[in-house]
Amino acid sequence: MSSSPTPPPTTNTGTPSRPDLLALLASVPDPRARRGVRHQLPAILAVGLAAVLAGARSFVAIGEWVAHQSTQTLTQLGVTGVAPGESTIRRAFTRLEADTLDALLGAHLWT
Repeated sequence: MSSSPTPPPTTNTGTPSRPDLLALLASVPDPRARRGVRHQLPAILAVGLAAVLAGARSFVAIGEWVAHQSTQTLTQLGVTGVAPGESTIRRAFTRLEADTLDALLGAHLWT
């Protein structure tokens, strides 16, 4: 048995096939009450992850990063309408089941 990881599945073009990040984030259970939800959880997670990858190290910094992004960038991250603010992002991330998000992202990066 090889100790090398199994290569990811490929598409017809021979390029590795990976699930879309927003589709992956959509599988994270939303811990928020349905009433009053303005922003989809996958979009909140996507902007949070993008901000951290860009260097944000706090919820305030994530909120500032989101506020400075173009509509096109936010749309690509799944945001529809008004961008989520710092408090929305903070509340969503603090209510998440962190182990589930960690497992999904780890599996995504492994493939």
